[in-house]
Amino acid sequence: KPKRFKPAPTFVIDLAFSALCVVGIGPPLRRMLASAPLPAVAPELALIAVLVACYFAKTRTVGWLGAKGGDARTYVKSGALVTNGPYGWSRHPTYALAFAQFLVWSAIGLYAQMFVPFSLPLWLAVVGVPLGFFLLNDLVVMPTEEAMLRRLHPDEFDAYAARVNRWFGRRAG
Repeated sequence: KPKRFKPAPTFVIDLAFSALCVVGIGPPLRRMLASAPLPAVAPELALIAVLVACYFAKTRTVGWLGAKGGDARTYVKSGALVTNGPYGWSRHPTYALAFAQFLVWSAIGLYAQMFVPFSLPLWLAVVGVPLGFFLLNDLVVMPTEEAMLRRLHPDEFDAYAARVNRWFGRRAG
């Protein structure tokens, strides 16, 4: 009998923050796209393309981990610590990409706000979503996952953490 799909809590967090973006930014964005002249819409369409690229990159990163024996969607730990590919640039590349997507959502919202009347839900989404996502992940989710990885791969994880930043970038050395 196949196992029932149970998404990881981090997937639910990402989905919830994405829904907040849609609720807060979606209506002003629709009004802007419907009323603004075509040249004004072009930058917004470019930002939407970047947003789609972030979502696509996240799915590719989840696929990369899956190919290494882990499953980020259901929180299955891989047998070996994955440190290459996107994990060579970020200890948490899916969260880094999600944070980038929320920053792009904010840029979309700010641009739309120039063409529509003031929207408090838009501003709450523009400021609150990236900030809330960053704080929740940086203070709760990532330390919890890193503690688990440190328990599973004590020597490997410490060496990895010394080379690769939590959010993005390699360390000199």
